[in-house]
Amino acid sequence: MFYRDGINATGIDRVIAGAGVAKASLYNNFASKDELIAAYLEAHLDRFVARLCELDTLTDPVERLARFFAGLARSAGEATFSGCPFANAAVEVRPDSPAHRVIERFYGELAGFFARALGAAPDDPAVTQLVVCYDGALSAARILRDPSCVAAAAALAQSILTARRARPVAPGATN
Repeated sequence: MFYRDGINATGIDRVIAGAGVAKASLYNNFASKDELIAAYLEAHLDRFVARLCELDTLTDPVERLARFFAGLARSAGEATFSGCPFANAAVEVRPDSPAHRVIERFYGELAGFFARALGAAPDDPAVTQLVVCYDGALSAARILRDPSCVAAAAALAQSILTARRARPVAPGATN
Protein backbone atom coordinates (compact mmCIF):
# COMPACT_ATOMS: atom_id res chain seq x y z
CA MET A 1 0.00 0.00 0.00
CA PHE A 2 2.81 2.41 0.80
CA TYR A 3 4.37 1.73 -2.59
CA ARG A 4 1.16 1.78 -4.61
CA ASP A 5 -0.78 4.55 -2.86
CA GLY A 6 1.88 6.57 -1.06
CA ILE A 7 2.88 6.85 2.56
CA ASN A 8 0.69 9.77 3.56
CA ALA A 9 -2.34 8.35 1.76
CA THR A 10 -2.00 5.03 3.61
CA GLY A 11 -3.25 5.30 7.16
CA ILE A 12 -2.53 2.86 9.95
CA ASP A 13 -6.15 1.69 10.00
CA ARG A 14 -5.82 0.72 6.33
CA VAL A 15 -2.56 -1.11 7.03
CA ILE A 16 -4.19 -2.99 9.91
CA ALA A 17 -7.20 -3.94 7.79
CA GLY A 18 -4.99 -5.02 4.89
CA ALA A 19 -2.73 -7.08 7.12
CA GLY A 20 -5.60 -8.57 9.08
CA VAL A 21 -3.98 -7.88 12.45
CA ALA A 22 -5.10 -6.11 15.57
CA LYS A 23 -3.84 -2.60 16.23
CA ALA A 24 -2.13 -3.86 19.40
CA SER A 25 -0.26 -6.50 17.37
CA LEU A 26 0.98 -3.87 14.95
CA TYR A 27 2.15 -1.59 17.74
CA ASN A 28 3.83 -4.51 19.52
CA ASN A 29 6.12 -4.76 16.48
CA PHE A 30 6.32 -1.10 15.45
CA ALA A 31 6.13 1.76 17.94
CA SER A 32 4.93 4.19 15.28
CA LYS A 33 3.99 4.57 11.65
CA ASP A 34 7.48 6.02 11.11
CA GLU A 35 9.03 2.76 12.30
CA LEU A 36 6.69 0.75 10.07
CA ILE A 37 7.67 2.87 7.06
CA ALA A 38 11.35 2.42 7.91
CA ALA A 39 10.83 -1.36 8.07
CA TYR A 40 9.01 -1.30 4.72
CA LEU A 41 11.94 0.58 3.17
CA GLU A 42 14.49 -1.70 4.90
CA ALA A 43 12.85 -4.69 3.21
CA HIS A 44 13.15 -2.96 -0.18
CA LEU A 45 16.75 -2.01 0.60
CA ASP A 46 17.66 -5.59 1.54
CA ARG A 47 16.34 -6.89 -1.81
CA PHE A 48 18.06 -4.06 -3.70
CA VAL A 49 21.44 -4.67 -2.03
CA ALA A 50 21.15 -8.41 -2.73
CA ARG A 51 20.60 -7.61 -6.41
CA LEU A 52 23.60 -5.25 -6.45
CA CYS A 53 25.75 -7.98 -4.90
CA GLU A 54 24.72 -10.33 -7.70
CA LEU A 55 25.59 -7.69 -10.30
CA ASP A 56 28.92 -6.95 -8.61
CA THR A 57 30.03 -10.47 -9.49
CA LEU A 58 30.11 -9.42 -13.14
CA THR A 59 33.57 -8.21 -14.09
CA ASP A 60 32.60 -6.28 -17.21
CA PRO A 61 31.25 -2.82 -16.23
CA VAL A 62 29.33 -2.55 -19.51
CA GLU A 63 27.49 -5.79 -18.78
CA ARG A 64 27.00 -4.80 -15.13
CA LEU A 65 25.27 -1.54 -16.06
CA ALA A 66 23.32 -3.17 -18.88
CA ARG A 67 21.91 -5.83 -16.55
CA PHE A 68 21.15 -3.26 -13.86
CA PHE A 69 19.10 -1.13 -16.24
CA ALA A 70 17.52 -4.22 -17.86
CA GLY A 71 16.19 -5.19 -14.45
CA LEU A 72 14.79 -1.71 -13.99
CA ALA A 73 13.15 -1.87 -17.42
CA ARG A 74 11.47 -5.18 -16.51
CA SER A 75 10.13 -3.62 -13.31
CA ALA A 76 8.98 -0.50 -15.16
CA GLY A 77 7.02 -2.68 -17.56
CA GLU A 78 4.99 -4.35 -14.81
CA ALA A 79 1.41 -3.23 -14.17
CA THR A 80 2.22 -2.69 -10.49
CA PHE A 81 5.17 -0.37 -11.19
CA SER A 82 5.01 2.86 -9.19
CA GLY A 83 8.56 4.18 -9.51
CA CYS A 84 11.39 4.02 -7.03
CA PRO A 85 10.07 3.34 -3.53
CA PHE A 86 12.89 5.39 -2.01
CA ALA A 87 12.40 8.44 -4.21
CA ASN A 88 8.66 8.19 -3.64
CA ALA A 89 9.13 8.03 0.12
CA ALA A 90 11.71 10.83 0.16
CA VAL A 91 9.08 13.42 -0.72
CA GLU A 92 6.74 12.17 2.02
CA VAL A 93 8.88 11.55 5.10
CA ARG A 94 10.55 14.00 7.45
CA PRO A 95 14.28 14.51 6.92
CA ASP A 96 14.96 13.50 10.53
CA SER A 97 12.88 10.29 10.41
CA PRO A 98 14.12 6.70 10.57
CA ALA A 99 12.70 6.21 7.07
CA HIS A 100 14.79 9.06 5.71
CA ARG A 101 17.92 7.42 7.11
CA VAL A 102 17.04 4.26 5.14
CA ILE A 103 16.57 6.40 2.01
CA GLU A 104 20.02 7.92 2.55
CA ARG A 105 21.50 4.43 2.89
CA PHE A 106 19.78 3.41 -0.35
CA TYR A 107 21.35 6.30 -2.24
CA GLY A 108 24.70 5.44 -0.69
CA GLU A 109 24.36 1.84 -1.90
CA LEU A 110 23.31 3.04 -5.36
CA ALA A 111 26.25 5.45 -5.61
CA GLY A 112 28.58 2.73 -4.34
CA PHE A 113 27.37 0.32 -7.01
CA PHE A 114 27.91 2.88 -9.76
CA ALA A 115 31.31 3.82 -8.31
CA ARG A 116 32.40 0.18 -8.38
CA ALA A 117 31.18 -0.18 -11.97
CA LEU A 118 33.15 2.90 -13.00
CA GLY A 119 36.17 2.22 -10.82
CA ALA A 120 35.60 5.65 -9.26
CA ALA A 121 35.01 7.28 -5.90
CA PRO A 122 31.36 7.59 -4.80
CA ASP A 123 31.60 11.39 -5.02
CA ASP A 124 32.87 11.32 -8.63
CA PRO A 125 30.70 13.47 -10.94
CA ALA A 126 30.14 10.49 -13.25
CA VAL A 127 28.66 8.54 -10.33
CA THR A 128 26.29 11.43 -9.63
CA GLN A 129 25.32 11.44 -13.31
CA LEU A 130 24.43 7.74 -13.10
CA VAL A 131 22.36 8.30 -9.96
CA VAL A 132 20.48 11.03 -11.82
CA CYS A 133 19.97 8.62 -14.75
CA TYR A 134 18.46 6.12 -12.34
CA ASP A 135 16.15 8.66 -10.70
CA GLY A 136 15.14 10.25 -13.98
CA ALA A 137 14.45 6.93 -15.64
CA LEU A 138 12.19 5.63 -12.89
CA SER A 139 10.40 8.93 -12.42
CA ALA A 140 9.75 9.34 -16.13
CA ALA A 141 8.71 5.71 -16.54
CA ARG A 142 6.23 6.13 -13.70
CA ILE A 143 4.80 9.44 -14.87
CA LEU A 144 4.64 8.55 -18.56
CA ARG A 145 3.83 4.86 -17.96
CA ASP A 146 6.60 4.13 -20.47
CA PRO A 147 9.37 1.63 -19.66
CA SER A 148 11.36 2.85 -22.68
CA CYS A 149 12.47 5.73 -20.44
CA VAL A 150 14.66 3.18 -18.68
CA ALA A 151 16.19 2.09 -22.00
CA ALA A 152 17.02 5.72 -22.72
CA ALA A 153 18.72 6.00 -19.31
CA ALA A 154 20.61 2.76 -19.97
CA ALA A 155 21.98 4.21 -23.21
CA LEU A 156 22.97 7.37 -21.37
CA ALA A 157 24.65 5.33 -18.63
CA GLN A 158 26.66 3.43 -21.24
CA SER A 159 27.69 6.78 -22.78
CA ILE A 160 28.89 7.97 -19.39
CA LEU A 161 30.88 4.77 -18.94
CA THR A 162 32.36 5.04 -22.44
CA ALA A 163 33.30 8.69 -21.93
CA ARG A 164 34.88 7.86 -18.59
CA ARG A 165 36.97 5.09 -20.12
CA ALA A 166 38.09 7.35 -22.98
CA ARG A 167 39.11 10.16 -20.63
CA PRO A 168 42.86 10.72 -20.55
CA VAL A 169 44.40 9.94 -17.19
CA ALA A 170 47.05 12.21 -15.74
CA PRO A 171 50.27 10.46 -14.67
CA GLY A 172 49.85 9.01 -11.19
CA ALA A 173 46.04 9.37 -11.24
CA THR A 174 43.52 6.54 -11.40
CA ASN A 175 40.70 6.37 -13.91
